[in-house]
Amino acid sequence: MCKPVCGMCNLDCAYCYYTSKPRELYPDVEAFQMSDEVLESYTRQYLQAMPVQCDFGWQGGEPTLAGLDFFRKAVELQNRYKVEGQTVNNGLQTNGTLLTDEFCEFFAENNFLVGISLDGPAQWHDKFRYDHAGNPTFHRAWAGLELMRKHGVEFNVLVTLNSTNASHAGNIYRYFVNRGIKYLQFIPILERMPDGSPTPFSCTGEQFGRFMLDVFDIWANRDVGQVSERFIDSVIHTIIYGCASTCCTSRRCANAYVLEFNGDLYACDHFVYPEWRIGNIMDTPLVELLKDPKLEDFARLKTDLPAACHGCEFLNFCWGGCPKHHMPIGHDSARVNYFCEGYKMFFRHALGDLTRIAGDVKQGRQPSPKTPANTEATKLPAPGIAKSGGGARPGRNDPCPCGSGRKYKSCCGRK
Repeated sequence: MCKPVCGMCNLDCAYCYYTSKPRELYPDVEAFQMSDEVLESYTRQYLQAMPVQCDFGWQGGEPTLAGLDFFRKAVELQNRYKVEGQTVNNGLQTNGTLLTDEFCEFFAENNFLVGISLDGPAQWHDKFRYDHAGNPTFHRAWAGLELMRKHGVEFNVLVTLNSTNASHAGNIYRYFVNRGIKYLQFIPILERMPDGSPTPFSCTGEQFGRFMLDVFDIWANRDVGQVSERFIDSVIHTIIYGCASTCCTSRRCANAYVLEFNGDLYACDHFVYPEWRIGNIMDTPLVELLKDPKLEDFARLKTDLPAACHGCEFLNFCWGGCPKHHMPIGHDSARVNYFCEGYKMFFRHALGDLTRIAGDVKQGRQPSPKTPANTEATKLPAPGIAKSGGGARPGRNDPCPCGSGRKYKSCCGRK
């Protein structure tokens, strides 16, 4: 990943761990913007290091703050330094609020894959995702999504699971899918208080497990083969190929490096701290930095498994999860993954069906629904008239799940 503007952002989301980084890491810097010199050196070195396929992942803060000309320059440099037969891809994660027709035309023309952060309909998205003036951001973000759809940009929706939205799996999943969103990823939040305890907005392990089970049951009954969800896809990948497609559930990490705006290389996106700074690509070539022994030290945060993982029947599907989610972080054998019970809850319920689905995928067959056709479970509800993840309709005076901002009784409940 590359962060052209460090952690700078036009929003002030309550749970963001990026936006504190600029002042913590670089207190004397005034402008957090990657220079042309660093961009050119990074592009050249990265393409040389990955001669078959090279994937650029642009992150923030909010990377579009770097400006459209920055990304035009990035693509120009990629075309200059790539070699014959080399595949070059670009991905970018955004909050969507700064997207314009011009930005989206550029993304479409250059085959960018864009991730847009939305935490569900407005009543849940706006709980923690607001701007620096405290204003809600859902409708601005959704306008960005519609601009991408208008211009044919390939995109997916990233939903961060927090203490507010994690109890509404069915409504959130159906909200997006019923509006034509086919690519989703749900990422549980765990941030910590100064004493190491979870923040009030963090998602619990039980909430994570229940959310993913509710999503899985809907997906397996009506959307299998039609909708892609990142965690479910990774489990299927593990069943078919014996390894995960995401770093959090892989056997080993230390391969998700992140480059800061000034050329500093860190071991991981979740560990941008001074102790995990590897070096700077303007002083030491990238391929040399990746041989640094510190990266092996970092890898052991995951490969030295917690004692609770040894003998676990689901070990091959999570390998202890992300080291950021360990309580406490480090090498203490007594530590546990904060989301462990959620993982177990999901695997106990879903692995049988996922193994069957993976078998169909491996044989090139369209997987069949989990429940026979023409049952209530497989019927597609009308947009906005979705039951909640727990199975109960919203109350008459609850916010409508369709995201209109009106009460349920005055919106979809009236229909």
